[in-house]
Amino acid sequence: MKQQTRVVRLMAGAVLCAMMMPMQLHAQEAPDEAAGANDASTEEIVVTAQFRRESAQKTAISIDVLSADKLQQAGVSQATDIARLSPGVQITQGGSALQVYIRGAGDFSTTGYSNSAVAQAYDGVFAARTQYVAGTFFDLERVEVLKGPQGTLYGRNSTGGAINIIPVEPRIGAFEGYVSAGFQNYNGFNAEGAINIPIGASSALRASFQGVSREGYISDGTDDDKHHSFRLQFKTEPSADVTLRLGLNYQHLGGRGPGKVVYEPTAPNAPGITNPQPIIPDDRWTSIDESLNALIGRVTAPPGIYPLDTSEVYQNITIWGLNAHLDWNLGPATLTVIPAYQRVETDSLVLPALYFNTVNEFTGAPSTSDAKTLEIRLGNANDKLKWVVGGYYFREDQDSYNSVRLGFASDTAFVADLSTEAYAAFGELTYSLAEALRVTGGLRYTDEKKSVDGHRYALFGSAGCTTPGTGPQNSCEILTSAGTNVQGTYSVNKLNFKAGAEFDAGPDSMLYASVATGFKSGGQSNADIDPYKPEEVTAYTLGAKNRFFNRLVQFNAELFYMDYRDRQENFTSLDRGGAQVSSLFNAGKAVAKGASIDLTLFPTRNDQFRVAVEYVDSEYKEFSYRNYRAANPSARTSCDVTPVAGGTTQIGFWTIDCTGFQLPRTPTWSGTVSYTHTFDLANGAAIEFSPDMSFASSRWLAAEFVENARADAYALFNASLTYRAPDNGYSVQFFVRNIGNEAVYTGTQQYPFINNYNGQDIAPPRTYGARFRVRF
Repeated sequence: MKQQTRVVRLMAGAVLCAMMMPMQLHAQEAPDEAAGANDASTEEIVVTAQFRRESAQKTAISIDVLSADKLQQAGVSQATDIARLSPGVQITQGGSALQVYIRGAGDFSTTGYSNSAVAQAYDGVFAARTQYVAGTFFDLERVEVLKGPQGTLYGRNSTGGAINIIPVEPRIGAFEGYVSAGFQNYNGFNAEGAINIPIGASSALRASFQGVSREGYISDGTDDDKHHSFRLQFKTEPSADVTLRLGLNYQHLGGRGPGKVVYEPTAPNAPGITNPQPIIPDDRWTSIDESLNALIGRVTAPPGIYPLDTSEVYQNITIWGLNAHLDWNLGPATLTVIPAYQRVETDSLVLPALYFNTVNEFTGAPSTSDAKTLEIRLGNANDKLKWVVGGYYFREDQDSYNSVRLGFASDTAFVADLSTEAYAAFGELTYSLAEALRVTGGLRYTDEKKSVDGHRYALFGSAGCTTPGTGPQNSCEILTSAGTNVQGTYSVNKLNFKAGAEFDAGPDSMLYASVATGFKSGGQSNADIDPYKPEEVTAYTLGAKNRFFNRLVQFNAELFYMDYRDRQENFTSLDRGGAQVSSLFNAGKAVAKGASIDLTLFPTRNDQFRVAVEYVDSEYKEFSYRNYRAANPSARTSCDVTPVAGGTTQIGFWTIDCTGFQLPRTPTWSGTVSYTHTFDLANGAAIEFSPDMSFASSRWLAAEFVENARADAYALFNASLTYRAPDNGYSVQFFVRNIGNEAVYTGTQQYPFINNYNGQDIAPPRTYGARFRVRF
């Protein structure tokens, strides 16, 4: 503890140093910098995170920018790879959905009733379902990772931040493209490419594709990757003031899909399991299949539990998207219009330590999401004033289907129609009070309405339907305590704000401070539980962005404090009617505070060294909830458990209090270290050697806080060697990831009837291979 306190103080000192040094150093460097940066300096990275083009170093927010070269070098082919490159970010696959956490904000749910706390946007379009961005990581300009609430510009469901995936646009007047192919162990093959075709003097077409086929990392063949994607864009500039771009994207995600591994250092237990023992396989990528079924065969209560057959796991997900992007320079301001449509069809079966599918149990129809969005903005930027105002419309309609099949005690199908409609108006401006001092203010008003019309059916033959019922296929409808199906409308109006200031402490140094708010949508699960309220957060930030010594050193630092109210959590549990449901509820209050530093050195024009570290001290200030299971749940959580006086299925039997626990998937320490050296060859070619490592301290993987949901600290080491031909005409890369074959657990699901048996999500094992890329 004393050592950690010293490290924290050292890091806080480094942050304060980053804020105090600029004026002193720049006073000494001014003459040199006026002459310009030397060849070893960092290149300027331009971002559009604040709806205008500006340098990342002049953007007064916490942002990690992953350039096209960085994405290619690190072998990023899916969203989960981002966690290796951005400290404070934890991403895993929860069934077919992404679970993204940034600085404690995230969402564990995988159903259509929930919303991510980290907004994901592809080509400026907010993704209604996380599956929409799954197959988009190819032919990219960059990826922007914004940390902290983005409620003013990005709106609802961005309490933790945002991830912007930005494709390469068509380039007018250029005929060009590339093709790449790669091989890796686990019989992996991937191919991608793009072609840019000019059409006349003012238009261009760009088509790009990606195909991946890889066998599963887990012993039962799950955790594979078999997907293909296609993107088509058309861009035209009919005049100097007007730019129009149209986009179409298609993705198909197939194969077995994600799986679960077994790792139970604390012995699982249940009625009938005598002499329980820990389960720690030699191969950490061992499926839950055999060990879980062996324990299920010994469980005596409840009777009739179904075994799980992971050989049946599959995913068949089809995604379509259409969008347009109009920019019209009106003189005093630029008008931007972005209409979009997206459709996601999800047909899958996953076994996250229980049986869970996404199809209609009675018709076989897949779950679907159809979303329409429209964003209109008007903005301008000059030396004195930068501003943007706009409006936003969102409409999503879902046919949501799930079955949770556990056995005689709980065998349930869920069928629901869901709709969400939201309107928003927003504005943000930055005004220069003096040449070096600016202030920022922003507001966003959101009007959101959700409706749910849900039905739950106990399947014929289960405990809830022992005689033929009146539901589909003789099932028995499960009604709420009010005697109805799950139905209702949720609506909310929210006003979010941002206020901040920026000060230029030198030509290449900026200090900034801000306070910002955001919210995550509330709603109603298809369950006999209370509606969940919106999650709200207020974030306070103090930061510095600096370049020193002729831009040979780049040093950014930030202090942050995030205050959560009505924080949402998700468990798989019994509701009042005894159905096993994925339930969303409000945990109460929580805080995440900490610091981040990002240091990049350019000692020579051929060397780059980066260290980025984030420290987060997180804690639930209030977190208690009711449990509707009659049996004592103490064996299923490390939290305090007390009985409810006069407990019933309506008010619950137990109160579980997790106040004081660390927020899930929020390691105290996380970071990355990387180095690149370029060897220049006599013929103009180059060889790049790039080792890197990422690390995180121990963390909880779920808010149930059961012993086997605690993941150990890890350090992952990777390396690549890349040959680039003269003029970068082609390149060959050899790589190895996770050199030490370290088992990194990223998520978890506790089996309902066996205490402390957790199916664990796991990152890839050691992988190695080669990639070839040619440009034309």
